[in-house]
Amino acid sequence: MIKDQTPLFIPIGNFSDHCNSLDGRKLMPLVNLIQEMEMRFYKIEKFHGIHDLSSTTLSSIGLNGIHVRLLDAVLKLRLVPLFDWLSWKSEAERFYQNPSSLKDQDTVTLGKIMTVLLRSQTIYGPTFLESKIKDKFVLSLLKAIVNSLDKTNLSAYINTDIVD
Repeated sequence: MIKDQTPLFIPIGNFSDHCNSLDGRKLMPLVNLIQEMEMRFYKIEKFHGIHDLSSTTLSSIGLNGIHVRLLDAVLKLRLVPLFDWLSWKSEAERFYQNPSSLKDQDTVTLGKIMTVLLRSQTIYGPTFLESKIKDKFVLSLLKAIVNSLDKTNLSAYINTDIVD
């Protein structure tokens, strides 16, 4: 039996079309990660008064294993384009310094940033991704990606019922 030969990485030239073809319901794993991260950060800041998470472990924050869930969600959606990511390192670093600029970026740029981020171990060392989770860069990037990909009303897929 021949397995489906769907490529894991989309060539950069086809990446925008791929992103435009994604159904909003498939974004739920990303939305779930965003909600989990926001809740964990809120709790650690509000109840423990910790605002600088750089010396806090992911386990202490309640985000143990978030690396694996992030990678799984991003790879299943094929949000890691195929391009010369190493030559794009300095571009990605601009966004690390200014995460608020992520919200204005197109899906191709966000995909490039995600690619460089996920491959960061080969550039910066094994703790870089963890540091970007703790400084909330990953959270900002996920929000920007969901907003960029959401061509339909994503709130229709999220239970927003208010109980009296």
